Amino acid sequence: MVSGRRTYLSTLAGAVVASAGCMRLSSTETEQWTPNPDRLRWRYWAGNRVSSSPALHGGSLYVGSHDGGLRSLDPATGELIWNFETGDEIWSDPAVDGETIYVGSRDANFYAVAADGTERWRFETGDEIFSDPAVAEGSVFFGSHDDNVYAVDLDSGDEQWAHSMAHDAGAGPAVYDGVVYVGSSDNSIYALDAADGESLWTYETGDSIFKSPAISGDRVFIGSKDGILYALDRHNGDLYWSLETDLDINCAPVVWNDTVYTGNYLGVLYAVDAETGEVRWTSEKPEGPLNGDPALVDGVLYIGDRPGFLRAFDAETGEQLWKYETGNAVQSKPVVTDDTVYFGSNDGYVYAIER
Repeated sequence: MVSGRRTYLSTLAGAVVASAGCMRLSSTETEQWTPNPDRLRWRYWAGNRVSSSPALHGGSLYVGSHDGGLRSLDPATGELIWNFETGDEIWSDPAVDGETIYVGSRDANFYAVAADGTERWRFETGDEIFSDPAVAEGSVFFGSHDDNVYAVDLDSGDEQWAHSMAHDAGAGPAVYDGVVYVGSSDNSIYALDAADGESLWTYETGDSIFKSPAISGDRVFIGSKDGILYALDRHNGDLYWSLETDLDINCAPVVWNDTVYTGNYLGVLYAVDAETGEVRWTSEKPEGPLNGDPALVDGVLYIGDRPGFLRAFDAETGEQLWKYETGNAVQSKPVVTDDTVYFGSNDGYVYAIER
């Protein structure tokens, strides 16, 4: 039922094993990693790599691990509240709605877990799940490597619809105004009716899409492995503009202050005018590929990289404000509060550091 990891993810995981001087660490070696005490509030050992991005809700920090566990942590202390075990690695970011946490696993199941750590329901797909879920309109939407995008009822776990693609749907969907926007490794981005899964339009790029789109106004922004950032009309899929970078775009775009931000495999961060596609700035002197998706809060952009750093940039100028080193690549998208940044690392730890 559960097939092997697809080529791109195999390459990605292999590159994490030995990249930019950050060798993959055994559990013993990782636990001996000594973090810089500057900024560190706490760190929690999660048993294996943490590429899942945390979700903060109701006094708990929820995060998945490659040991198959979905954990609830105390955000103030990092102490474990509970650990819900799935049957395989969790790459998917958890999504929270009310008192339920939703997450996919490589065991091919999608789970709804109550706030006390007990299972509410599970939904079985035909292959492993890497997709980050999106919750909207009484449904949770996600993709599977069985080549389907699913809409599942939040309360019952019943399938509402499934839309079949030419290849796996590993990218996380975005839902806006009754439409599900999702990319696929068949090189296309799809706009699907959230009510019934019917296709409204598709747009074909030059290579696979593994990251979620961003939506702002009448535009949807998506990056592709062809190295191009696309701005499309969200109503009909017409192209407004495209920007060619030097290598694969492996960061989901984020929009702030009429600017689209994304990054590529070379480690270059781009700030692009959302209206015209003109580059406003690019980051300088990359130390290695950007590895995670950005979070942008109060004019500061936070993003992880393969050498193992979480970096903070001034979103207006591109100036790097600080960096924080971990023991391995940072794929996890950070969660930012008034005074703390939470994120995971492939060194096996969840970190809480001073903002």
